[in-house]
Amino acid sequence: MTLRLAALLALIPSLALAHPGHGHTDPRSWTHYLTEPVHVAVLAIASVAAVFAMVRARKRSRVIRDRE
Repeated sequence: MTLRLAALLALIPSLALAHPGHGHTDPRSWTHYLTEPVHVAVLAIASVAAVFAMVRARKRSRVIRDRE
């Protein structure tokens, strides 16, 4: 329940600092998401989490395969 509430609150633009004029690039372009520090940090965290999840899944599948 707490995780759902946190996810919903994260979608509120005022909490996400999504207001006109933030950043130096056009907010509707890909360069905005690839060059603004706030977006780059989120992208980096998501990438690290994805790699961690893939490595963990591979290790689990090896353990299961070795048990058989």
